[in-house]
Amino acid sequence: MKINREDFLKQLESVLPGLSTKEIIEQSSCFIFKDKRVYTYNDEIACSQKSLLKIEGAVPAMPLILSLRKLKAETLEVNVNDDKSQLLIDVSKNERFWVHMEAEITLPVGKIDKPKRWKKLAENFADAISIVWPCAKDSSGSSVWEVVECVHIAPKFIEATDNHQVTRYRIKTPVDKDILLRKENAKFLIPFEMAEFSETKHWTHFRNADGLILSCRHISEDYLSSGDILQVLKTKGEPLALPKGLKETVEKAEIFSSENPFDDLVSVTLKKGKFRIVGTGTFGGFREKKKSKYKGKTIQFTIPPKLLLELVQHYNECEVTESRLKVKGSKFVYVTVLGVVEKKED
Repeated sequence: MKINREDFLKQLESVLPGLSTKEIIEQSSCFIFKDKRVYTYNDEIACSQKSLLKIEGAVPAMPLILSLRKLKAETLEVNVNDDKSQLLIDVSKNERFWVHMEAEITLPVGKIDKPKRWKKLAENFADAISIVWPCAKDSSGSSVWEVVECVHIAPKFIEATDNHQVTRYRIKTPVDKDILLRKENAKFLIPFEMAEFSETKHWTHFRNADGLILSCRHISEDYLSSGDILQVLKTKGEPLALPKGLKETVEKAEIFSSENPFDDLVSVTLKKGKFRIVGTGTFGGFREKKKSKYKGKTIQFTIPPKLLLELVQHYNECEVTESRLKVKGSKFVYVTVLGVVEKKED
């Protein structure tokens, strides 16, 4: 069968969140082709998308997708060999590659709860997730986890906290009851522009206009006390103007901080008349000082650079108390705990 390479590649890339880097479940590192759709499943996330291939079987994901990315051909001829053990891809008369295939599908994609009713998501849903999710605590990677490692989706807002910083974004969501999604799963909702939502017993499902269905296993636990979080969000402080040109400074610091996969944070120090940002990583670091109208004690805090970029691009002022810094936008509130710096900062 002849297929368009770019369309096929786009379909496969949309289901990458459901792959497992370590095959904890048999075929969880494979693309599953079945019923004119392609599936991935890693026990935490399940993805499915319509497929150009009318075949059935399991194909190792990375050899296939990496090969497709290297090609420049617009059209490919795709077939399966006689014993259904290989996926054959002809690029031209002189070029072919093949990937091993298992005809028997063992990955339990058919056991995932199927959504029956879809509800529309607000247009700014992805924006809300992108601002909130960095504030959740990074997973320790162990079997023991905490609710602060989750994004909390409630009927009237989305929020996250790691017990040092908190963000709440006011948005109407179609959830019937509060839902907790793991931080590392929630981030996949941002790039695919999800338009619809559905909830089943064990899964929260999202669907976009291209037909991608991304399902996240939700957590059946209670979140932190909403009253305690609201009390933090009501913090009142002295107004502080943010220095001009801060966007470029944060972008430079992020080059190095982003090397830390589980600790992508930049350090911000406020002292009398000065504002300093530092980003460090495995291969180096960046530091820049700027003039500030701040007149209080020297204080310091860490913040995800992507969140800081969002703040400085849309707001030119924050509030500062002796222990907290607060930024209030039209739709969200962000508060972080400040540390008083006793030693002299250069």
